[in-house]
Amino acid sequence: MKKWSNCRILLALVFLLSNIIASQETSRKGVHELQKEEFGQKENAYRNSMAQAQIVPLNKAKANTLSKTVFGFLPYWEQSSGAHSNIQYNLLSHIACFDFLVQLDASITPPAGWPWTNEINAAHNAGTKVVMTVVNFGGADGADAVAWELFTNTAKQATFFENVKNLIQTYSLDGVNIDFEGMTSAHRGAELNTFMAHLTAYIHTELPGKEVSFDGPAVNWGGWIIDDLVDSVDYLIVMAYDYIGANDGYTAPVAPLTHHTSWKRFVTRTIETGTYAVPTANNPEKLILAVPYYGQHWKTDTNLPESATISSEGSTRYRDTATEADTHGGFIWNSDFQSPWYVWNDGTNWNQVWADNELSISKKFDLAIENNLGGVGMWALNYDGDRPELWELINTKFGITAGVDEVGNNLVKIFPNPAKNVVTISSLNDSNLKKIELYGITGKLIKEIHPGSQNINIDYLENGMYFFKVENAQGQKESFKILKSN
Repeated sequence: MKKWSNCRILLALVFLLSNIIASQETSRKGVHELQKEEFGQKENAYRNSMAQAQIVPLNKAKANTLSKTVFGFLPYWEQSSGAHSNIQYNLLSHIACFDFLVQLDASITPPAGWPWTNEINAAHNAGTKVVMTVVNFGGADGADAVAWELFTNTAKQATFFENVKNLIQTYSLDGVNIDFEGMTSAHRGAELNTFMAHLTAYIHTELPGKEVSFDGPAVNWGGWIIDDLVDSVDYLIVMAYDYIGANDGYTAPVAPLTHHTSWKRFVTRTIETGTYAVPTANNPEKLILAVPYYGQHWKTDTNLPESATISSEGSTRYRDTATEADTHGGFIWNSDFQSPWYVWNDGTNWNQVWADNELSISKKFDLAIENNLGGVGMWALNYDGDRPELWELINTKFGITAGVDEVGNNLVKIFPNPAKNVVTISSLNDSNLKKIELYGITGKLIKEIHPGSQNINIDYLENGMYFFKVENAQGQKESFKILKSN
């Protein structure tokens, strides 16, 4: 009898603890919502000077020369702060306009200053897609209530789908990105995935060629069925940041790449062995690794890493930390996290800022490349202001001059490049070719080509970057970029 009572007490404690953890995780706002409150409320409503101008559709004839997807979130508070003059549209495959707020009645409120005609037209003229980011946080009815209503009320779900379609058509957008946060763990699983699958099927049917994506968590704290969620959309943005929040009680990077302690959460674990391990192994081309262009500032007990915090001093943006670090002795590289930080004493307290820089972001880009992910992204555009180095990094890693394991033209010559309809493969030095394969920019095999073929028809391909991989009978391999451009 006593043993049974002890078991019941233990079960009750486990149940109570799980509920506490779940409630804490649910109540913790994500960084997108927090920065909307922090930065967005300070911006005045802004009306685009070209609001009455005609929005042009995507220029599909403009070849995108990026080797992977580069997906940039553009928040309304940065759009109204001169982001347009700083964005290098040719180095983005997608711009996500943030945020379109869904209400309990399934209506959708556009962001301040909408429509952003300058940005949409500049992106479309560069061949860059523009999508709307629909969020469910911040409404008076609560994020969980809004999400659950859309998941379970078929009439409101149909209205929401129709509203998304109408916005895409009205503003010549190229798809929708869903950022549903603040849901309880009970509502993050099958109901969410079914909803997303229905939305994707609806958009594909009603608006062929348009895209549906979802912003997924860095860590599955409970409820998410990630593998099915990835399957339900065209691609998923991994929000690989916010590992450490402003009020977590100690200092660390918002996006640590590594950590010596196995139980710690960090970006490499998220992708390779944790939350996204299965899709990374099975369909990595559907994952976009988003990195932070922001950091966190704390007042702290000590000048040591992982110090206890006294207070949060708010989020930082790259354009500020890149210069402020120099005034406090420069960035310190933390090899445990593979992240930079800097520290100073204001006369009363220690201050610590942990914020990514060019080196740490480069390492995250390398992680995406090494795991053959579909691409990278950033939260958020214009957080780097008019500084050039992060754009140069994108160009180095994913631009037309980026390396793809090229070892020289020893086996074949492939021409013309750029090409329009036909590519000629000419064997060099009497190479006995064993294999020729054509790949897309996400690493997906498009076509296996008979080694005896010389003229390869590519007129069915969309404009963009592709790769030929060749191998001879001796096992020598070469890879070649080719640009399809009409």
